[in-house]
Amino acid sequence: MRQDDLEHILAGEDEIQPTSGFTASVMEAVRQEAATPPPIPFPWRRAVPGIMAAVVVLLSTILALVHFSGTAETAIDSATMLTAVKRQVEIAMHFGAGWIVLALLLSLASVAVSMRLSTARG
Repeated sequence: MRQDDLEHILAGEDEIQPTSGFTASVMEAVRQEAATPPPIPFPWRRAVPGIMAAVVVLLSTILALVHFSGTAETAIDSATMLTAVKRQVEIAMHFGAGWIVLALLLSLASVAVSMRLSTARG
């Protein structure tokens, strides 16, 4: 096959045209993507104090448990521990811990459902 034959074959082919509406649908998708606002960034500056407070509480709790379990002079028996736990539960219930836990669980459930729905679309 010579170069002239190849050029003759290629010159005889029809030009490929997109289907009707293809260009319009692509441009509509481009316009829609350009019109959507960027995602809202996470407010790390506002979250850092709460995260730090949670870390401090966790570390102080761990240190208190190590301190109380490591000392031989403060022999904490199960009855004393049970009384202390009962007292802490009573204080928590006085301040509405049940409602707080319910609100946290409902918030967690709504976030989980919205995350599931948003990933199901993509």
